[in-house]
Amino acid sequence: MFGIFLSQKAVIWGGEMVVKKILNNNVITSNDEDGQEIIIVGNGIGWKQKVGQPVETEKIEKIFRMDTASSTARLRQLFVEVQMDSIRVSTKIVDYARTHLDHDLKKNIYITLTDHIDFAIDRFRRGLKFRSVLYWELRTVYPKEFEVGVYALKIIEECMGIQLPEHEATSIALHLINAEYDGDMSHTEATVDIVHFALDVVRLLLGKEFDEDSLAYQRFVTHLLFFAQRVMKRKPLDQQGGLLYETMCQTYPREVKCAEKIARYVESNYQLDIGTEEVTFLTVHIVRLAGTDDHKLP
Repeated sequence: MFGIFLSQKAVIWGGEMVVKKILNNNVITSNDEDGQEIIIVGNGIGWKQKVGQPVETEKIEKIFRMDTASSTARLRQLFVEVQMDSIRVSTKIVDYARTHLDHDLKKNIYITLTDHIDFAIDRFRRGLKFRSVLYWELRTVYPKEFEVGVYALKIIEECMGIQLPEHEATSIALHLINAEYDGDMSHTEATVDIVHFALDVVRLLLGKEFDEDSLAYQRFVTHLLFFAQRVMKRKPLDQQGGLLYETMCQTYPREVKCAEKIARYVESNYQLDIGTEEVTFLTVHIVRLAGTDDHKLP
């Protein structure tokens, strides 16, 4: 549920929720005990209602409370435009995601996900095919979010009788990732791009495949995620560590070459200088991933 769920006692005007606006047969607005606008969803909750009448609480399915007036207005407008089933499905998906992901979801998820699902269903009904270019990369970089995306397709099928293609799980996962990190979609896609490029470089230059279920691989991907996030925030590590960098160059030249190629890619495509500190730490993780740390790493 969006924001917090308000109990039926948390109302104004003599202890009753009163209809403020009727958006359609299934969506109305009211005010909470602090006078803040809330959006109430329920099958037929607006049918034959009038402004100022008590809300029919037995019809309430969800109550949405936003943090700002602008986000309330966006959600209100969206709920007028989309199907009731899209609202229900999105709510079920977010409820499931919150119990299976490691991060809290930001409040924009109900706006972005509901809008996307309604669009995806319309696209499917029109017979338009969809394939995500990030399908394989996102499965590797954000496996938990992708798994939730796959489960979301089951929720959609159960609730609406529509079997969307698995590539739609990618789009749903992207919205969840975006809500986890409170970023925009371009940053999420850039993060996937950097991680994907880095993994390809390491496989190519070291000439080997890696066990994606191994702890070393998962640690490397985690480090790449944090590295990519620093790039997006324009906050790379300080350019220190010259002596350690020189030691790594002498001991692990192939791994340093991998790290430097990744750094040059970021500099070229994201216009951010990557210093020796970032290169050194990338090298340390590449060495551990490759299993070439015969010498004791610092």
